[in-house]
Amino acid sequence: MSIMKSIRTYIQVFAVALMAASCNALDLAPVDTWSINNYWNTEEQCERFLQGLQYRMRERAETFMQMGELRGGTMNTSSITSIGEGAYNIEAVANNLSEANPVFTNWGNFYMDIYQINHAIDKITDECSFLSDDQRNMYLGRLHGMRAFYYFHMLRTWGGVPLCDKPDVLMTSEIAELRKERASERKTWEFVRDDADLSFGYYSKVASPETDKAYWNFGATCCLRAEVYLWGVKVKPLKESTVLSSDVQGDLEKARVSLEKIQSSYSLNDDFADAFSPYNKDSNTEVIFAMRYMLNEKTNFYSNYTYNVNTFTQYCDGTGKKLDNPLNIGSGAMRYEYSGTFYDSFGDEDKRRDATFLQFYRNEEGSINIAGRCLCKFIGEENNGNNQYTNDFPVYRYSDVALMFAEIYNELGQGGQVKTWMDLVRDRAYGDGVNPFTYTSKEDAEEAILAERSKEFVAEGKRWYDIRRMAGAKYALDLVQDNELKLVWPIDSGVLAKDNLVKQNEGYIVD
Repeated sequence: MSIMKSIRTYIQVFAVALMAASCNALDLAPVDTWSINNYWNTEEQCERFLQGLQYRMRERAETFMQMGELRGGTMNTSSITSIGEGAYNIEAVANNLSEANPVFTNWGNFYMDIYQINHAIDKITDECSFLSDDQRNMYLGRLHGMRAFYYFHMLRTWGGVPLCDKPDVLMTSEIAELRKERASERKTWEFVRDDADLSFGYYSKVASPETDKAYWNFGATCCLRAEVYLWGVKVKPLKESTVLSSDVQGDLEKARVSLEKIQSSYSLNDDFADAFSPYNKDSNTEVIFAMRYMLNEKTNFYSNYTYNVNTFTQYCDGTGKKLDNPLNIGSGAMRYEYSGTFYDSFGDEDKRRDATFLQFYRNEEGSINIAGRCLCKFIGEENNGNNQYTNDFPVYRYSDVALMFAEIYNELGQGGQVKTWMDLVRDRAYGDGVNPFTYTSKEDAEEAILAERSKEFVAEGKRWYDIRRMAGAKYALDLVQDNELKLVWPIDSGVLAKDNLVKQNEGYIVD
């Protein structure tokens, strides 16, 4: 593969330094005395390596989010946002991708992390005799879950990808031997499914699986496994007529059982905004797994969804009152902007709207007109007079469990259960009993679940994946002018130039 040489160098020379790099949120500390050759001699060393893997996953958080968010049709497609700033990654937002403008290059740099995960799986499976059975199973549950998570994003982005399940870069110096052709979309999904099953199986052997919300945990595996099976029973590989799953009913049951394992361990917060609170993160009952950000350690990437403080003074609220700096942010920019059509889809009674967006206006000779809107969902905590972006990036939370249950039960034809889980989410959004769900048909329920997910998970990296999986992918197809081959992303020219075994996705081949 095109990145194998750099991965080999990275693992052999820099692995320990990066795995042990200081990172307060992940409880890492520098260690200078260990080398890659003697790293796996104690439980502490194993734990630090896995902590480092979690740190690397957090470094990819913005990529994960963008893969699942940008193409979803909820953002403005203008190259200039409403406050006059240049929009980022407009090729993805406007679904105008090409080999020359692929947005993501080098497979998102995911293989760098995957090979480190493979290295850890190899060592912990076959060595490290000092580990107890519980600890070994816990680590392997975490590792297989993390690897499945990376590959699931790759599957949903590029379709079939090269499948690497061993630390090959430490086993040979022959670069040619490391090159791999892309597996089919079906084989890639099966690989992800099997890894999720392995993770679930290892965790199921542990009496008290870990629940730390800042690290991959059993709850994350259960959510991922349900999501993978839902993808399998509803999505067809490109140019094929049957879904990925060969046992739709059986796989729906596996998805349901996965969620039932954690159903009683979490609950919705009373207030939607509390799900993203920068405070008391470890005790948040709704959060299952989130990538951790902390004051004075590392802030998140949502500043690009806000506004430039210096130029925002010209705007007002809906009554004409000057806004100045309403989110009290120290700095920000508007490089991505959600559309007015999407904003209006919420309705005035939906509490999630104003907890997600700040709509701003322009006073033009006494006429108050809508100017645009910014994200206010992840503005963090106040420090030294201004808010800092310290919200975690939520990967799975309990509302995801509820809406996946609704989706599963809809596929199983159990309308009463669909209503139960939909009303759980709607009651918080609108108030108890204000806007209850009524089951009429499977097709209508699917539309309603998709609409609920669209409002619940804004900027959480789920929208594009949802419209590809749900409603027969009709909304995703609308965005690519019904060209099914454009549902996947292009592979960048750098990869294609360096590795002649990798072929471009068909929709992006230019004659």
